[in-house]
Amino acid sequence: MARVLVVDDALMMRKTIGTFLAKAGHVVVEEAANGKQAVAAYKNHLPDLVTMDITMPEVDGIGALQQIIAFDPQARVVMVSALGQKHKVFDALQHGAKGYILKPFTADKLLLIINELLGATHKGGKECREYANSFDKKTVTSKRAFTVETQEGTARIALLRELTQTDFDELAKEINNIRVQQVEEILLDFTYGSTLHNRSAPAYVKMIEEFIDAGGRLRIVCYTQDYTTYFRSLASLQAIEFQLAKRCIVQ
Repeated sequence: MARVLVVDDALMMRKTIGTFLAKAGHVVVEEAANGKQAVAAYKNHLPDLVTMDITMPEVDGIGALQQIIAFDPQARVVMVSALGQKHKVFDALQHGAKGYILKPFTADKLLLIINELLGATHKGGKECREYANSFDKKTVTSKRAFTVETQEGTARIALLRELTQTDFDELAKEINNIRVQQVEEILLDFTYGSTLHNRSAPAYVKMIEEFIDAGGRLRIVCYTQDYTTYFRSLASLQAIEFQLAKRCIVQ
């Protein structure tokens, strides 16, 4: 059971989220209709988690998030966003939000995110990836450290394991071949293996920066935690489109 603060300027949305939470055994400690109320309620209740709408009167969700994180850097805040607010979602993640969900959403999707942030587990132990792109989600097996799949003008490179220097050299050659073939875009997918860590991230960043400097068009798919740890603070990568994936547990 978690104590949750629900923040949204729409009464119906607050009640909907509250119903989803109550059915799952969580407790709504308070509802807030704007960011100013949210900050006061957080300081009063110190909830386990906050669901935070982005667009609200007086103080918006990002402003409230900043104040809450300044008060409690460990605060768990999930941003609730409309489909057209992607840039604001990234702003929120840069300011300390721990996750996000897009409207409209189901109870299952909301609870998956909440349980993930609270460290809860569901039945079973199979990790899944949730992100939107045009490629099929399928098991990848390869002796190489990465695979390449081209579809509708986009080449997706899935990083399957930690790359050695030889692997990086091979990857650089593959990227060059893709550009020679005049493929419009490259998508780097970091969600197939544990390839990003403190030692490997600088090598990937260098490779990405060199690709951008050469005029390449690039998208990156990675876990939200990896984005916030390795990518979001780098000015050189601000122009890149990131697709953030969530780790979740399924049966």
